[in-house]
Amino acid sequence: MSTEGQKHVANLAELEQRRKELEDALMRLARDEAEALEVAELAQEVEQLKQNVETARAAANMENIMKNEIQKAAADNRRKAEAELDKLAKSMQQGGETFEKSYMRALDTDMGKALMQTRNDAQELERGGITSMDVAEAHNRLKA
Repeated sequence: MSTEGQKHVANLAELEQRRKELEDALMRLARDEAEALEVAELAQEVEQLKQNVETARAAANMENIMKNEIQKAAADNRRKAEAELDKLAKSMQQGGETFEKSYMRALDTDMGKALMQTRNDAQELERGGITSMDVAEAHNRLKA
């Protein structure tokens, strides 16, 4: 083979080697790009999860705040109902009658029963228990 032919063969071998290196580089780039896309998707997923956690925390915090507010309002309502029951009993108290006896008579009136129910419901709300409204709602659901 002539020197010129050998140069072409060597040149062709170099070009083949260079082509193979470029193809390998393209394959690595394609893998790197796929990995970069996957990393970006995972980062977006992580960010969404962080937002979901923050939303859940905020909701739990709001629920606790609302629960505390309900308990405070229920305690206030319970105290008011107890005070109204005392007033009712005092207004019904007859000469020489003990407060306890007039209180028992007051509880037998419609107003006394309503105040006692209000007091009991407020106490249950305060404790997170079951109120007469909860019972009535469950009863209505059972009827339906």
